[in-house]
Amino acid sequence: MTSNSSFSRVHLLVCVHGMWGEPGHVSRLAEVVKETHPEPEDGVELDVLVAETNRDENTYDGVDWGAERVIEEIKARITSIEGSAPSSSSAIRRKVTRFSIFGYSLGGLVSRYTVGILYATKFFDTVKPINFATIATPHIGLTRYRGSFLSGLTHTLGPRLLSRTGKQFYAKDNDDWGDGKGKPLVEAMSEKDSVFFEGLSQFKHILFVGNAIDDLTVPFVTACVEPYDPFSGHAESGIDIELDERYAPIIKSFKYPDVPPTLPPKKGYVARLKDWWNAPSALPPFLQMRFPLNILFYILLPILIPMVIMLIIGNFTWNSVKSKKRIRLLEARETDNRSAIVKFVSNLEHRVEDAVVEMMEDEGSQNQLTDPEKNYTTTRIPPLPTRRSKTRRQSVSYPPITPHPNPVRSAAQPALTPLQLRIIENLNQLPRLHKAFVWLDGLRNTHATIVCRDLHQFEFHRRGEGVLRYLADGFEM
Repeated sequence: MTSNSSFSRVHLLVCVHGMWGEPGHVSRLAEVVKETHPEPEDGVELDVLVAETNRDENTYDGVDWGAERVIEEIKARITSIEGSAPSSSSAIRRKVTRFSIFGYSLGGLVSRYTVGILYATKFFDTVKPINFATIATPHIGLTRYRGSFLSGLTHTLGPRLLSRTGKQFYAKDNDDWGDGKGKPLVEAMSEKDSVFFEGLSQFKHILFVGNAIDDLTVPFVTACVEPYDPFSGHAESGIDIELDERYAPIIKSFKYPDVPPTLPPKKGYVARLKDWWNAPSALPPFLQMRFPLNILFYILLPILIPMVIMLIIGNFTWNSVKSKKRIRLLEARETDNRSAIVKFVSNLEHRVEDAVVEMMEDEGSQNQLTDPEKNYTTTRIPPLPTRRSKTRRQSVSYPPITPHPNPVRSAAQPALTPLQLRIIENLNQLPRLHKAFVWLDGLRNTHATIVCRDLHQFEFHRRGEGVLRYLADGFEM
């Protein structure tokens, strides 16, 4: 047998960050997986790609265009892995035979769309999909709470200030798919006859991870696709939480109390102010001032807050305008082409034409994702310095969630729309779907901590390490 017929197998893992994100936001996730699987296992080595091109203001451009950028990076990485010539006649070529993808926040939706493209272009005919996971991803879009001024404000301004992505977050993007009679992207991606659902169903392991409490960005019901939030009002409901001994803050089990607890006396203003003062600061280090500068800072807040709000709105507006210009240029390319996804989802008029068509046209070239003509399962894989694959950790399992028998007054439930309820029903039919609920108490917003997003600025983000270890130990090579 010649060296050309010998390949070392590579498992490619792609990590995708979220809105306004950068690669560093999921770098700790990538590091933990690599630390857990540093050597080849059963003849398979790990290669990790942290997506870079869909960063910062590019995240305004929509889930679909973001996925196309990720696809281009996947193509480039596979070309790099497989395309380099061996240094000697006895050297072994590398071949990507397995694929996994993890997405954080918006990156989870981008990952699901990416999977749809890969499935539509027959990528999984020769590359085996193994692990899929999302962390704090708004699968049903962003939710609204009755009586919440901030929730109503964000639902009004979000679709206007966040360009295409904002419209997709709030399911206001029907008009983006042609005649305005199509379905929003989050619903189209959940339907069983779509390439997104069918592609995701190919994965051996599917995991949705979400914060149980205090995720002000992506609440529990949308991250874990549940119609009811059992953790709402947890401070008064008496819900009993047991954390996993090895992977805390992963919840091992939870249950409602048989008898509603006796609530402690309501805290006075001074006590609440003290709790607020002692809570971990949500400010970056350069704004965490010592006494007496911190007092001066809070005195100036009534002046600073309106200024900051105007700056934020101005920044959102400017980035949204630039995003719309980029989208017009993207959509102007080869608009007559029809993608493989359109064949599966007839209601969606213009999907990912460029990514799909380019991959179809590249078949047989050195830049393709895979060669469908070769059956690599019959190729002899030479032995590598290797170890046996690690035993995967057991997945946590929860009983079906039911409403609290004695709901407390503070247990506000999201006002889910019929569309969101349909998405929940659809996604819960995914085969081999598992969920993991995360308990990070004592924080103002748990959205960044769950993935250890900014360890260099916020040390308390390290509390999410158990979540990353849970993902890494469950990663099948």
